[in-house]
Amino acid sequence: AFNGALRRLDHGYERHKRFLTDAAHELRTPIAILQTRLEGLIDSGDKERLLEDVSRLATLAEQLLDLQRLDLHPEDMAPVDLVGIGARVASDLAPLAIMAGYDMSFVCDVDKVQVLGDQAALERAVINLVQNAIAHGGRKGTITIHVEPSGAISVCDEGPGIAAEHHERIFEPFHRLQAHNRGVGLGLNIVREIVQRHKGRIAVSSGPGKGACFRMTFTVI
Repeated sequence: AFNGALRRLDHGYERHKRFLTDAAHELRTPIAILQTRLEGLIDSGDKERLLEDVSRLATLAEQLLDLQRLDLHPEDMAPVDLVGIGARVASDLAPLAIMAGYDMSFVCDVDKVQVLGDQAALERAVINLVQNAIAHGGRKGTITIHVEPSGAISVCDEGPGIAAEHHERIFEPFHRLQAHNRGVGLGLNIVREIVQRHKGRIAVSSGPGKGACFRMTFTVI
Protein backbone atom coordinates (compact mmCIF):
# COMPACT_ATOMS: atom_id res chain seq x y z
CA ALA A 1 0.00 0.00 0.00
CA PHE A 2 2.86 2.34 0.86
CA ASN A 3 4.61 1.65 -2.47
CA GLY A 4 1.32 2.20 -4.27
CA ALA A 5 0.90 5.57 -2.55
CA LEU A 6 4.42 6.57 -3.61
CA ARG A 7 3.69 5.57 -7.20
CA ARG A 8 0.52 7.68 -7.19
CA LEU A 9 2.49 10.64 -5.82
CA ASP A 10 5.13 10.22 -8.54
CA HIS A 11 2.42 10.00 -11.19
CA GLY A 12 0.72 13.13 -9.87
CA TYR A 13 4.00 15.03 -9.75
CA GLU A 14 4.90 14.07 -13.31
CA ARG A 15 1.40 15.02 -14.51
CA HIS A 16 1.77 18.38 -12.76
CA LYS A 17 5.14 18.98 -14.45
CA ARG A 18 3.72 18.10 -17.88
CA PHE A 19 0.79 20.45 -17.31
CA LEU A 20 3.07 23.38 -16.46
CA THR A 21 5.30 22.72 -19.44
CA ASP A 22 2.40 22.31 -21.88
CA ALA A 23 0.62 25.41 -20.54
CA ALA A 24 3.75 27.52 -20.84
CA HIS A 25 4.36 26.35 -24.41
CA GLU A 26 0.74 27.03 -25.35
CA LEU A 27 0.93 30.56 -23.89
CA ARG A 28 4.00 31.51 -25.93
CA THR A 29 2.24 31.59 -29.31
CA PRO A 30 -0.72 33.88 -28.44
CA ILE A 31 1.61 36.14 -26.46
CA ALA A 32 3.94 36.47 -29.46
CA ILE A 33 0.98 37.20 -31.78
CA LEU A 34 -0.39 39.82 -29.37
CA GLN A 35 3.02 41.47 -29.09
CA THR A 36 3.38 41.66 -32.88
CA ARG A 37 -0.04 43.25 -33.25
CA LEU A 38 0.65 45.80 -30.53
CA GLU A 39 3.96 46.77 -32.12
CA GLY A 40 2.02 47.68 -35.27
CA LEU A 41 -0.10 50.25 -33.45
CA ILE A 42 0.57 53.98 -33.54
CA ASP A 43 3.07 55.05 -30.87
CA SER A 44 1.39 56.21 -27.68
CA GLY A 45 1.58 55.90 -23.93
CA ASP A 46 -1.08 53.19 -23.98
CA LYS A 47 0.90 51.19 -26.53
CA GLU A 48 4.02 51.26 -24.33
CA ARG A 49 2.08 50.17 -21.25
CA LEU A 50 0.40 47.33 -23.15
CA LEU A 51 3.76 46.17 -24.52
CA GLU A 52 5.16 46.12 -20.99
CA ASP A 53 2.17 44.05 -19.81
CA VAL A 54 2.66 41.58 -22.64
CA SER A 55 6.35 41.39 -21.77
CA ARG A 56 5.42 40.43 -18.21
CA LEU A 57 3.18 37.66 -19.56
CA ALA A 58 6.04 36.39 -21.73
CA THR A 59 8.34 36.46 -18.69
CA LEU A 60 5.88 34.42 -16.65
CA ALA A 61 5.59 31.81 -19.43
CA GLU A 62 9.37 31.53 -19.60
CA GLN A 63 9.63 31.22 -15.81
CA LEU A 64 7.16 28.34 -15.85
CA LEU A 65 9.39 26.65 -18.41
CA ASP A 66 12.44 27.47 -16.31
CA LEU A 67 10.96 25.49 -13.44
CA GLN A 68 11.07 22.41 -15.67
CA ARG A 69 14.58 23.14 -16.98
CA LEU A 70 16.26 23.04 -13.57
CA ASP A 71 17.06 19.34 -13.67
CA LEU A 72 20.70 19.92 -14.58
CA HIS A 73 23.06 16.94 -14.73
CA PRO A 74 26.88 16.80 -14.91
CA GLU A 75 26.69 15.53 -18.49
CA ASP A 76 24.79 18.70 -19.47
CA MET A 77 27.69 20.90 -18.41
CA ALA A 78 30.12 22.36 -20.93
CA PRO A 79 32.48 25.37 -21.15
CA VAL A 80 30.37 28.54 -21.22
CA ASP A 81 31.57 32.10 -21.87
CA LEU A 82 30.10 34.57 -19.38
CA VAL A 83 31.21 37.50 -21.55
CA GLY A 84 29.14 36.23 -24.46
CA ILE A 85 26.14 35.64 -22.22
CA GLY A 86 26.33 39.12 -20.70
CA ALA A 87 26.71 40.82 -24.07
CA ARG A 88 23.77 38.93 -25.60
CA VAL A 89 21.43 39.64 -22.72
CA ALA A 90 22.37 43.32 -22.70
CA SER A 91 21.70 43.57 -26.43
CA ASP A 92 18.45 41.58 -26.34
CA LEU A 93 16.90 43.37 -23.36
CA ALA A 94 18.16 46.89 -24.09
CA PRO A 95 14.99 47.85 -26.04
CA LEU A 96 12.76 46.73 -23.15
CA ALA A 97 14.92 48.58 -20.61
CA ILE A 98 14.98 51.76 -22.69
CA MET A 99 11.21 51.63 -23.18
CA ALA A 100 10.83 51.44 -19.39
CA GLY A 101 13.02 54.51 -18.85
CA TYR A 102 16.50 53.06 -18.26
CA ASP A 103 19.88 53.15 -19.94
CA MET A 104 21.55 49.76 -20.49
CA SER A 105 25.27 49.13 -20.00
CA PHE A 106 27.57 46.14 -20.44
CA VAL A 107 30.99 46.28 -18.75
CA CYS A 108 33.84 43.80 -19.17
CA ASP A 109 37.61 44.24 -19.38
CA VAL A 110 38.44 40.84 -20.91
CA ASP A 111 37.42 38.97 -24.06
CA LYS A 112 36.38 35.68 -22.44
CA VAL A 113 35.56 34.26 -19.00
CA GLN A 114 34.85 30.54 -19.17
CA VAL A 115 32.98 28.52 -16.56
CA LEU A 116 31.54 25.01 -16.61
CA GLY A 117 27.77 25.12 -16.91
CA ASP A 118 24.56 24.91 -18.88
CA GLN A 119 24.49 27.89 -21.23
CA ALA A 120 20.71 28.17 -21.53
CA ALA A 121 20.24 28.05 -17.76
CA LEU A 122 22.95 30.63 -17.04
CA GLU A 123 21.56 32.94 -19.71
CA ARG A 124 18.09 32.64 -18.17
CA ALA A 125 19.56 33.57 -14.77
CA VAL A 126 21.02 36.79 -16.16
CA ILE A 127 17.81 37.55 -18.06
CA ASN A 128 15.76 37.12 -14.88
CA LEU A 129 18.06 39.49 -12.99
CA VAL A 130 17.76 42.15 -15.71
CA GLN A 131 13.98 41.74 -15.82
CA ASN A 132 13.93 42.09 -12.04
CA ALA A 133 15.94 45.33 -12.32
CA ILE A 134 13.53 46.66 -14.96
CA ALA A 135 10.56 45.87 -12.72
CA HIS A 136 12.01 47.29 -9.49
CA GLY A 137 14.66 49.83 -10.50
CA GLY A 138 12.44 52.89 -10.28
CA ARG A 139 12.32 53.55 -14.05
CA LYS A 140 15.45 55.70 -13.98
CA GLY A 141 19.22 55.42 -14.14
CA THR A 142 21.31 52.67 -15.71
CA ILE A 143 21.03 48.89 -15.53
CA THR A 144 24.55 47.47 -15.75
CA ILE A 145 25.70 43.93 -16.53
CA HIS A 146 29.30 43.48 -15.36
CA VAL A 147 31.45 40.41 -16.04
CA GLU A 148 34.65 39.98 -14.00
CA PRO A 149 37.70 37.82 -14.83
CA SER A 150 37.21 36.04 -11.48
CA GLY A 151 34.07 34.31 -12.80
CA ALA A 152 31.49 36.73 -11.44
CA ILE A 153 28.65 38.31 -13.38
CA SER A 154 26.50 40.97 -11.77
CA VAL A 155 23.38 42.96 -12.62
CA CYS A 156 23.02 46.33 -10.90
CA ASP A 157 20.43 49.10 -11.00
CA GLU A 158 20.19 52.61 -9.55
CA GLY A 159 16.71 52.27 -8.09
CA PRO A 160 15.26 52.48 -4.59
CA GLY A 161 17.22 49.48 -3.33
CA ILE A 162 16.29 46.65 -0.98
CA ALA A 163 16.27 46.87 2.81
CA ALA A 164 18.74 44.52 4.54
CA GLU A 165 16.00 42.50 6.26
CA HIS A 166 14.72 41.40 2.82
CA HIS A 167 18.06 40.29 1.36
CA GLU A 168 17.43 36.59 2.12
CA ARG A 169 13.65 36.47 1.72
CA ILE A 170 13.65 37.88 -1.83
CA PHE A 171 15.01 34.53 -3.05
CA GLU A 172 12.04 32.62 -1.62
CA PRO A 173 9.43 31.48 -4.17
CA PHE A 174 6.43 33.79 -4.50
CA HIS A 175 7.93 36.40 -2.15
CA ARG A 176 7.20 39.96 -3.29
CA LEU A 177 8.44 43.14 -1.64
CA GLN A 178 5.23 44.95 -2.54
CA ALA A 179 1.81 43.33 -2.46
CA HIS A 180 0.59 45.30 -5.49
CA ASN A 181 3.52 44.23 -7.66
CA ARG A 182 2.29 42.41 -10.75
CA GLY A 183 5.06 39.82 -10.72
CA VAL A 184 4.58 36.39 -9.14
CA GLY A 185 7.86 36.21 -7.21
CA LEU A 186 9.53 33.38 -9.15
CA GLY A 187 12.40 35.10 -10.96
CA LEU A 188 14.92 35.42 -8.12
CA ASN A 189 14.09 31.98 -6.76
CA ILE A 190 14.85 30.47 -10.18
CA VAL A 191 18.12 32.42 -10.33
CA ARG A 192 19.21 31.04 -6.96
CA GLU A 193 18.31 27.48 -8.00
CA ILE A 194 20.34 27.82 -11.20
CA VAL A 195 23.34 29.23 -9.32
CA GLN A 196 23.22 26.52 -6.65
CA ARG A 197 23.02 23.75 -9.23
CA HIS A 198 26.16 25.19 -10.82
CA LYS A 199 27.81 25.10 -7.36
CA GLY A 200 28.10 28.88 -7.49
CA ARG A 201 27.18 31.69 -5.11
CA ILE A 202 24.77 34.60 -5.35
CA ALA A 203 24.76 37.67 -3.16
CA VAL A 204 22.88 40.96 -3.14
CA SER A 205 24.31 44.28 -2.01
CA SER A 206 21.82 47.06 -1.57
CA GLY A 207 20.23 49.55 0.71
CA PRO A 208 17.37 52.04 0.62
CA GLY A 209 18.09 54.61 -2.09
CA LYS A 210 21.33 52.90 -3.16
CA GLY A 211 20.08 50.60 -5.90
CA ALA A 212 20.43 46.82 -5.94
CA CYS A 213 23.30 44.70 -7.23
CA PHE A 214 23.00 40.93 -7.66
CA ARG A 215 26.35 39.15 -8.07
CA MET A 216 26.65 35.52 -9.22
CA THR A 217 30.05 33.85 -8.85
CA PHE A 218 31.16 30.64 -10.58
CA THR A 219 34.43 28.68 -10.80
CA VAL A 220 36.58 29.68 -13.78
CA ILE A 221 37.99 26.87 -15.91
